[in-house]
Amino acid sequence: MYAISTDKAPRTSLPFSEGTSAARFAFVSAQPPVDPATGKLVEEGLCAQANQCLDNVEGVLSELELTFAEVTKLTIYLAGTSDFACVDRVCARRLTKPLPAVTRLEVCSLPGGVPIAIEAIACR
Repeated sequence: MYAISTDKAPRTSLPFSEGTSAARFAFVSAQPPVDPATGKLVEEGLCAQANQCLDNVEGVLSELELTFAEVTKLTIYLAGTSDFACVDRVCARRLTKPLPAVTRLEVCSLPGGVPIAIEAIACR
Protein backbone atom coordinates (compact mmCIF):
# COMPACT_ATOMS: atom_id res chain seq x y z
CA MET A 1 0.00 0.00 0.00
CA TYR A 2 1.14 3.55 -0.62
CA ALA A 3 -0.27 7.02 -0.02
CA ILE A 4 -1.49 9.35 -2.75
CA SER A 5 -0.83 13.06 -2.43
CA THR A 6 -1.65 15.77 -4.96
CA ASP A 7 -2.06 19.50 -5.28
CA LYS A 8 -5.26 18.78 -7.26
CA ALA A 9 -7.15 18.18 -4.01
CA PRO A 10 -7.14 20.15 -0.75
CA ARG A 11 -4.47 19.21 1.75
CA THR A 12 -5.36 18.36 5.30
CA SER A 13 -3.47 18.46 8.55
CA LEU A 14 -5.46 15.46 9.77
CA PRO A 15 -3.66 12.14 10.23
CA PHE A 16 -4.72 10.47 6.97
CA SER A 17 -3.83 10.43 3.29
CA GLU A 18 -5.79 12.03 0.46
CA GLY A 19 -5.92 8.53 -0.92
CA THR A 20 -4.16 5.19 -0.93
CA SER A 21 -3.47 2.50 -3.46
CA ALA A 22 -3.29 -1.19 -2.70
CA ALA A 23 -2.99 -3.85 -5.40
CA ARG A 24 -5.61 -2.99 -8.06
CA PHE A 25 -7.62 -0.67 -5.80
CA ALA A 26 -7.41 3.05 -5.11
CA PHE A 27 -9.21 4.56 -2.13
CA VAL A 28 -9.91 8.30 -2.14
CA SER A 29 -10.56 9.89 1.25
CA ALA A 30 -13.74 11.95 1.61
CA GLN A 31 -13.13 15.13 -0.34
CA PRO A 32 -14.69 18.39 0.88
CA PRO A 33 -15.93 21.20 -1.39
CA VAL A 34 -12.69 23.12 -0.99
CA ASP A 35 -10.86 24.63 -3.95
CA PRO A 36 -7.29 23.29 -3.70
CA ALA A 37 -5.90 26.40 -5.42
CA THR A 38 -7.28 28.77 -2.79
CA GLY A 39 -7.89 26.48 0.18
CA LYS A 40 -11.33 28.04 0.52
CA LEU A 41 -14.78 26.47 0.73
CA VAL A 42 -16.82 26.81 -2.47
CA GLU A 43 -19.75 29.03 -1.48
CA GLU A 44 -21.97 28.93 -4.60
CA GLY A 45 -24.46 26.39 -3.27
CA LEU A 46 -24.78 22.63 -2.96
CA CYS A 47 -24.56 21.79 -6.68
CA ALA A 48 -21.31 23.75 -7.05
CA GLN A 49 -20.01 22.18 -3.85
CA ALA A 50 -20.82 18.66 -5.09
CA ASN A 51 -19.03 19.47 -8.33
CA GLN A 52 -15.95 20.65 -6.40
CA CYS A 53 -15.96 17.46 -4.32
CA LEU A 54 -15.95 15.44 -7.55
CA ASP A 55 -13.18 17.66 -8.98
CA ASN A 56 -11.11 16.84 -5.89
CA VAL A 57 -11.84 13.10 -6.16
CA GLU A 58 -10.86 13.28 -9.83
CA GLY A 59 -7.63 15.08 -8.90
CA VAL A 60 -6.60 12.30 -6.51
CA LEU A 61 -7.53 9.62 -9.06
CA SER A 62 -5.49 11.38 -11.75
CA GLU A 63 -2.33 10.83 -9.72
CA LEU A 64 -2.77 7.14 -10.56
CA GLU A 65 -3.90 7.84 -14.13
CA LEU A 66 -7.44 6.80 -13.19
CA THR A 67 -10.74 8.47 -14.10
CA PHE A 68 -14.36 8.18 -13.04
CA ALA A 69 -14.60 5.26 -15.50
CA GLU A 70 -12.64 3.16 -12.98
CA VAL A 71 -14.67 4.25 -9.93
CA THR A 72 -16.60 1.28 -8.58
CA LYS A 73 -18.05 2.90 -5.43
CA LEU A 74 -18.88 6.42 -4.27
CA THR A 75 -19.98 7.42 -0.80
CA ILE A 76 -21.69 10.80 -0.55
CA TYR A 77 -22.11 12.47 2.84
CA LEU A 78 -24.55 15.38 3.21
CA ALA A 79 -24.66 17.33 6.46
CA GLY A 80 -27.81 19.11 7.54
CA THR A 81 -29.69 18.64 4.27
CA SER A 82 -31.29 15.84 2.35
CA ASP A 83 -31.06 17.58 -1.05
CA PHE A 84 -29.82 14.48 -2.81
CA ALA A 85 -31.59 15.50 -6.05
CA CYS A 86 -29.10 18.30 -6.66
CA VAL A 87 -26.15 16.00 -5.98
CA ASP A 88 -27.69 13.30 -8.20
CA ARG A 89 -27.86 15.78 -11.11
CA VAL A 90 -24.18 16.66 -10.68
CA CYS A 91 -23.21 12.98 -10.51
CA ALA A 92 -25.30 12.16 -13.57
CA ARG A 93 -23.32 14.75 -15.57
CA ARG A 94 -19.92 13.62 -14.31
CA LEU A 95 -20.02 9.84 -13.95
CA THR A 96 -19.64 7.37 -16.81
CA LYS A 97 -21.28 4.03 -17.52
CA PRO A 98 -21.18 1.52 -16.10
CA LEU A 99 -22.21 3.68 -13.17
CA PRO A 100 -20.59 2.97 -9.80
CA ALA A 101 -22.41 1.73 -6.75
CA VAL A 102 -23.35 4.71 -4.57
CA THR A 103 -24.15 5.10 -0.90
CA ARG A 104 -25.77 8.41 0.05
CA LEU A 105 -25.91 9.37 3.71
CA GLU A 106 -27.38 12.30 5.57
CA VAL A 107 -25.12 12.98 8.56
CA CYS A 108 -25.29 15.39 11.49
CA SER A 109 -22.02 17.13 10.64
CA LEU A 110 -18.77 16.83 8.72
CA PRO A 111 -15.24 17.98 9.65
CA GLY A 112 -14.73 21.69 9.19
CA GLY A 113 -18.48 22.28 9.06
CA VAL A 114 -18.64 21.52 5.32
CA PRO A 115 -22.07 20.53 3.95
CA ILE A 116 -20.91 17.69 1.69
CA ALA A 117 -18.01 15.29 1.21
CA ILE A 118 -17.51 12.53 -1.35
CA GLU A 119 -15.17 9.53 -1.20
CA ALA A 120 -14.43 6.92 -3.85
CA ILE A 121 -13.04 3.48 -4.50
CA ALA A 122 -11.59 2.75 -7.94
CA CYS A 123 -10.26 -0.43 -9.49
CA ARG A 124 -7.62 -0.67 -12.22
